[in-house]
Amino acid sequence: MSALLIAGWLIFVQRPEGNGGNNGRVRDLRQELDVSRRRYERLFTAVPDFICVLDREHNILEANDTYRREFGADDRSLCYEVCKRRTSTCPNCVVDATFADGASRAQEEVLVTRNGEHINTLVHTQPIFDEDLNIIAVMEVFTDVTEIKRLQRQLALTGRAMAGAAHRIKNILMGLEGGIFIVNDGLEEDNRDAIDEGWEMVERNVNRVTAIVKDLLFTAKEREPEFSDDVCPQEILLEVRDLYADRMADEDIEICADVPLPHHRGTFDPEAIHNLMCNLVGNSIDACRFDPSEHKRDHRVDLRCSQDGNGNTVFEVKDNGAGIPEDLNRKVFHEFFSSKGTEGTGIGLLVVQKVAEEHGGTVTFTSKPGEGTTFVVTIPSNPRTPSQRRATIDPAQSNAQLN
Repeated sequence: MSALLIAGWLIFVQRPEGNGGNNGRVRDLRQELDVSRRRYERLFTAVPDFICVLDREHNILEANDTYRREFGADDRSLCYEVCKRRTSTCPNCVVDATFADGASRAQEEVLVTRNGEHINTLVHTQPIFDEDLNIIAVMEVFTDVTEIKRLQRQLALTGRAMAGAAHRIKNILMGLEGGIFIVNDGLEEDNRDAIDEGWEMVERNVNRVTAIVKDLLFTAKEREPEFSDDVCPQEILLEVRDLYADRMADEDIEICADVPLPHHRGTFDPEAIHNLMCNLVGNSIDACRFDPSEHKRDHRVDLRCSQDGNGNTVFEVKDNGAGIPEDLNRKVFHEFFSSKGTEGTGIGLLVVQKVAEEHGGTVTFTSKPGEGTTFVVTIPSNPRTPSQRRATIDPAQSNAQLN
C-alpha cells in the first residue's frame, strides 16, 4: 500500500499484486483514485476556511484557494512569512508541537493578509501520517473569527457604557431634583427669577438625559441605514454648524465651516450622518470646555466636508482643545473614551464609528496633547447596507461543485 498527499488529503492506494491478469483491476483503481482526487480537490477548494499543509521546515506543501488568495502563498513558501509577515518561526508554534507529539492543537492567532489587513482566527492543527504512521506533514485550518471578536468586544464595551450612562443619568437626576426644588420654591414665594432659574436647570438636564438615551438606543439596536439618493452632505454639515453656533456664542467657542464649491450630492442616511456630525462636534466642544490650558485666548471648532480624488466624501472636525494624551490614543476606538472625565459616557464616539461602518466608511483621528484633535470620517461614493455587504459572495465559492 502507498500513500499520496493530494490537495492536503492523504489517500491510501492498494498496490496490485502480480504482473499479469491485473490490467483491468489497475485501470479500475486508477479511475477510482482519479475520482477521489477530483472530489477532494473540490472540497479542499470550496472550504471557506484558510487551509495549508506544512512540512517540518514550515514550507507550504499545499494550500487551498482561500489561503492563496488572501495571503499570496506559493508552494514551498514559508508559512510564517506568508500569513504572519514574520522573518522567523512563531513562538510556541502549534505546528512544531503537533509534529513533536502527534496531538492536534487549537488556539487563537492573528494573521496578516497580503494587503496588510489583520484577521483574528481560530487555528486547528491535524497531523498527516504515512503508511508507517510517521508524521509527514501537518495541516492547519484557520477559521476567521474577526467578526465574532468584534461583537464580543462591542458587547463588553456596551456593558461598560451602560454602567457609565447609569452613573451619568443619576447625576443628571440630582440636577433635575435641584431645578424642581427651585421652581417650587419660586412658585411659593411668587419669585419669577427663581422660577426661570429652576426651569432652565430642568430643561438643561432633560436635554442631557435625552441625548444619552438616544445614543444608547442608536448603538444598542440593529438597524439598516435609511439611504436616500441626492443628499448633499455639505448641507448637513451647515445645519450642524448652525445648531451649535448659537449655543456656543456665550462660551467663547467659535464654530466655523468650510464647504468648498461645488457642493456634491450622493447616497447617505441623512439622519445618521447628522447624528455622526453632532457627536463629533459635541465631542470637540467638550474638549474645548474641559481644556485646562490657560494660555489660549479662545477656542475654535472647524468643520469641513469635501470629496477626495476617489469620489469619497470626507468629513473633518478639528478643534484646538485639550487634545488626547498619547497613552490614551489606543483607547479611543477600543474603549469608551471621553474627554469629560467622569462627566462623559464615551457613547458618542461609538455612535460615530457605527454610522461610519454602516456606510462602509472609516474613522481616523490625529491629536496632540494641549493643541487639539482632528477626526476624519471617510464615506465611500457607493455605500451599501451591512446586509448587502454580508450578502456579497465570492463567485469562486458560489460556483464550486462538490460532485
